[in-house]
Amino acid sequence: MKFRRTTSAMLALSLMLSGTSIVAYADSAAEEAMKKELTYVKQRVTIPEELSEFNYHKSTNYGRDTYNFTWTTDPEVYTTGHKELNVRICGKVITSYSKNEYDWSTEYKTDYSFAKLTEDELYNKAYKWIKILNPTVYKNIEIDKDSLRISLSGPSARFTVNRVVDGVAVKGQQGSIVINKDTGELMDYGLNWVMGAGFPGIENTITEEEAVESFEKLIPLEKVYYANYNWEEKKYEPALIYRQTTFEQIDALTGNLTSFEGSYFNYYGNFDYGDDAEVEEDADTANPGAGGVSFTDKELEKMEKEGSLVTAEELLKTLQDRDIFQLGEKPSVSYSNCYYDSYLGYYVRDVDFASEDTVYYIAKDQDNNPVEKTKDVVINSSAFINAETGELISFYSNSVNYNKEQKLTEKNATKLLKDYVELLAGDKADEFKLPEATINWSKRNKDGTPAEDAYVTGASTSSQRFAYGIPSMSESVSIKANAAGRITSYSLEYYGIEYPKPVKILSEEEVYDKYFEQVDYELEYRLAIQKNVTYTAVVYDASDDLYIDAFSGKLTNSNGAEKRVAIVNEYTDIENSKYKEIAKKLEAYDIVLRNEEGQLLEDVYISRDDFSFLMSNIGCYYYNRTGGEKPLTRQFAAKILTNRIISEECAELTGIFKSPFSDVKESSKYVGYIAIANAMGYMKGENGKFNPGAKITRGEALQMVYDRLSA
Repeated sequence: MKFRRTTSAMLALSLMLSGTSIVAYADSAAEEAMKKELTYVKQRVTIPEELSEFNYHKSTNYGRDTYNFTWTTDPEVYTTGHKELNVRICGKVITSYSKNEYDWSTEYKTDYSFAKLTEDELYNKAYKWIKILNPTVYKNIEIDKDSLRISLSGPSARFTVNRVVDGVAVKGQQGSIVINKDTGELMDYGLNWVMGAGFPGIENTITEEEAVESFEKLIPLEKVYYANYNWEEKKYEPALIYRQTTFEQIDALTGNLTSFEGSYFNYYGNFDYGDDAEVEEDADTANPGAGGVSFTDKELEKMEKEGSLVTAEELLKTLQDRDIFQLGEKPSVSYSNCYYDSYLGYYVRDVDFASEDTVYYIAKDQDNNPVEKTKDVVINSSAFINAETGELISFYSNSVNYNKEQKLTEKNATKLLKDYVELLAGDKADEFKLPEATINWSKRNKDGTPAEDAYVTGASTSSQRFAYGIPSMSESVSIKANAAGRITSYSLEYYGIEYPKPVKILSEEEVYDKYFEQVDYELEYRLAIQKNVTYTAVVYDASDDLYIDAFSGKLTNSNGAEKRVAIVNEYTDIENSKYKEIAKKLEAYDIVLRNEEGQLLEDVYISRDDFSFLMSNIGCYYYNRTGGEKPLTRQFAAKILTNRIISEECAELTGIFKSPFSDVKESSKYVGYIAIANAMGYMKGENGKFNPGAKITRGEALQMVYDRLSA
């Protein structure tokens, strides 16, 4: 930093002597801008004295400067730990705050405990911090009180925060605030915030009923088929659905369609890409009988099948004999793999080919006249076939479009490609409706039309499969050819399933009615940034896109598959329950015991597996080796509740533990667990008895978790 400032000063001085002070002015302006932002931060955030090291970096997005300030401890002073504070600010809005502390000398120990502050106190503390961090815009930041989640094993209490305008949420402008559950100290804060957005008011918006009418008028529907694989039945199942043809929203001020290209923060997605680990076979675990193996009837049947399948060499000869594929002059098989495809229900073969060739192309000489030239290339191609019948499923070649032979023209392209599909797909070709071919030209004018001296370099066409005049979005054919009229790409996705006739299906009017019965349709603000200008609109938007089964009227996924019913995220049967208060309190800690309908079912006996899963929330991990589906008894509950305190080997030693209850024998293998659970206050008896074999209900299980944490 010192070097940069010194260099800037020297440059400034030299330019000032020559009558110019631009560099000095620019440097001063940059420092003033940073100083201004840093001042805003220090007016709102207290920087602990021990955080003596400071650094920052600046980024510019959509024309707005954002500063990231960082304060840390001096590593030469704090040798056994590290403290750090990070703050991000843009304009006057703090969009991120993070305070971290690490003490390497302290032994880590998990302590499961309830918060010392009440839920209302936590909410008030969080709101106070938002006002401190962002005094200029805090009225436009809303804390979702119902989103509170408190850590049992750590100090954090987290709320979701949203940017709102006139009580209407701004799409994509969400974040969170985390405070200490016992002290209320701010730990972490982050909120997406697009600067420079001016929002239209909602006083003149149309009603929801008017928005629904606009939706039905401006967002037309179409019927499509889908084929979805049923893993249990091991077959494809058809579906006929209605779906909306455009996914724009209804402008709440005009009732017209509105959309933003390059919309900002409209979609989210966390994707976990797992890698398949490569496992080397250990010689000690290899099959010891490999030297004298025998084969079952089914194994022999599979091997016999393998002997009847189309080979890679046979495939190559067939492709060459047809003389319509871009393979090169002397192709050879470079790779082959054959396996049974459970999706398709037959054996498939995947083959790669390679060929070194000389291709021809047209160039221009110095007088701009066309001349023929040659070029040495390697042509790689691949094919995927039904190995039982030899039917081609797909083909691809990386061939360039340079060929001496010019068979493809604008006039014959469509017919040529359709003839190829009929040859390759056979009777299946009748179920596709191939449109006019798209022509590729060697050059085009600015308006997209072919240049006067352009020539055809290739063509392509594709189609969905049709049944009863309705397209299947799961089955299709596509084909491309180069200037020589040779196929460079072909793909046939065809499952041959029978689609249901579109009889006695819902009308479009009925579909709209069914749709709005099943979705939430509400106002929200949308943002878009184009050329550093922020645009906003207030729109009506639905909680789910329109994909509806044409027969039942139920919402489906986008591929027509049955939509999983989301587990109800609140209890539906505890209003008059004696467990209501503890159920609601535990819910804030992500400890819930309810089925897909949101029911606690407090009087139903809980299984060992369900209780084990429930107790894992508080660190009592137990794996039921057997009998996990059995109803839980009190003595087995004591075993799970105390497994963090005593091992199974110690707890079941005979003659060690004294029974605290008259109905628990000291010879019982559960006496150790029961004695410890009683001593720790996790479980109590009544009138000197423990009732060890009594079954436990789901309501009682929740009570046990609560008592375990309160002990």
